[in-house]
Amino acid sequence: MIPLSKLQKEIMEEFYSITPTKVIFDKKERSKLWKMATSKKVIDIKNIESKCPALAHQILKSYKNGNNIQSAVFSECVYAQTFANMLDLKEFVNCATNDSFLPDEILSLLKSYYLFPRYAYSNNNKSRILIQAGGCNGIDSALITVLDLNIYTIEFKEPGAKTSEPDLPKYREDGNLIITKDFLQKYPQFKEMLKEQVGLNFFDAMGNNVHNFTKESIDIAISHNYTKKYADVICTEDKNGYLVMLPANQISLWADIEGEIRPAGRNHYKVWTPVALKNFLKEMGAIFDNDKVTIPINNLATRKERGGNGKISGYKINPLFFVYLKNCSKKDNLITFDIKNVEQLNPTIAGKMFFKNLKYKETQKYYFP
Repeated sequence: MIPLSKLQKEIMEEFYSITPTKVIFDKKERSKLWKMATSKKVIDIKNIESKCPALAHQILKSYKNGNNIQSAVFSECVYAQTFANMLDLKEFVNCATNDSFLPDEILSLLKSYYLFPRYAYSNNNKSRILIQAGGCNGIDSALITVLDLNIYTIEFKEPGAKTSEPDLPKYREDGNLIITKDFLQKYPQFKEMLKEQVGLNFFDAMGNNVHNFTKESIDIAISHNYTKKYADVICTEDKNGYLVMLPANQISLWADIEGEIRPAGRNHYKVWTPVALKNFLKEMGAIFDNDKVTIPINNLATRKERGGNGKISGYKINPLFFVYLKNCSKKDNLITFDIKNVEQLNPTIAGKMFFKNLKYKETQKYYFP
């Protein structure tokens, strides 16, 4: 068995000494709530708030600002509240509305871990606080013993999740994968995965995600990701809905792991390969009038809004390029738009983990027989 670090042993020893606890809302319940929230349906917020106030706040915030809430946020809030219940941390604080709750020394400590507090769960005398936090370069949570500023860092992950998914460097007009020193300095965990994809062409690969990586390179990407983000442990739920804690550097012992490069990731930008775009449009029968492009609507696929409401937001030229509906005009069976309004999706890379057969009792017995 790979030995645990001092911090891992301390927090896991305590976790597994507590009665096994099922998460407040299991995956099926969360999925149902998420679909209701993203479609802006009426939800029993008071019931949710009584069980998980952080989740209630996130849902209300999404309703107010009009943005769809991510399903992973549901899990993070539910897992944090479940863990707080296990530790008997009964006081809940929304840090956005009560920024004086956390002492300055804790805020400074959190900042050093790239953590920005969202919610806090505390005992009566504030000697112990679980802090749910955010930040693209930080982990999800921290358990702090206030008296000695001892900190345990925790990542909350769904049973099927990505460790992180950064944008890859933008390719040139030839579509070939570019690996830069700057990217490897920022994301060294992906070095081995990228070595295995030298020569990858995104124009050839578009429409299909790339998964042909060795297990060794994926394991490095996943385990080093958490080392880089300073996570001691991760929390997820097992197949029976119980909260489980695992060492962040031993994920591959418990999960099926995959690597993935997506030629068309989540983030999009103004077109950086205009020559390639114009060639794709010509092949599709587009007619050009300076920057105006006219193309048969049947040659384009529709693009729908995220969140599962089915509303059309734009048209896909191909898997890498799209144009928003608001920037298009339709006449008969033709669509016209300004080529300068086309957006290009950036490729991404990620490590993925799937805890399909995880069981609380097996992990407990493995680490604390």
